[in-house]
Amino acid sequence: MDVQVRPEVIILCGLPGSGKTTFARKLERERGAVRFSTDEWMADLGFDYFDQVRDRLQARLDRLWRQLVEHQVSVILEDGSWKRGERDEIRRFASARQASAELHYFDIPLDVLRSRLDARNASPAHGVVPITQEVLEESVHRFEAPEPAELVLFDAYTVHTAG
Repeated sequence: MDVQVRPEVIILCGLPGSGKTTFARKLERERGAVRFSTDEWMADLGFDYFDQVRDRLQARLDRLWRQLVEHQVSVILEDGSWKRGERDEIRRFASARQASAELHYFDIPLDVLRSRLDARNASPAHGVVPITQEVLEESVHRFEAPEPAELVLFDAYTVHTAG
C-alpha cells in the first residue's frame, strides 16, 4: 500500500533569543524536514547580517522552500515570522498544496530574552546574529504576536514559554 504523507510547513514565530534555532535544529533531526535560516545563509556567504542583500536572499529562500513543499518535502521556517500577514500567507500557501501548517510561537518574557541575548553575544556562534538591547527593543515594537484567534487557524500549534 502506497500511502502519501502530507508535507509539513513548520513556522517558528518569536523574537531574537527565544529559542527558535535550537528548537528548529531538534525538529530537523526528528522530522527530517529541510530547515531554512536566513541568518545561517548570510554567515555562510560571508555577508554582514544586516547587509542589504538579506532581502534578496530571503526572497530566493522563500521561492526555494515553496518549491520543496510543492515536491512534497517538509520545511521548517525559522526566521521568526513576525507579522500576522506573513504567517497568514504561509498558512494559505500550505493549505493550497495540501500541506499541513504548524505554528510554534515562542512567548518568552523580555527579561529572559535580554539575559539570553547577553549570554549569546558574549560567545557568538556561526550563523547567530549578535542582537543588542537596542535592537531587541526595536524588535519588540515591530513584532505582532499571534493571538488565540490566529493560532486556531493552523493545523497544529504550540506556544512555548520559558520555564
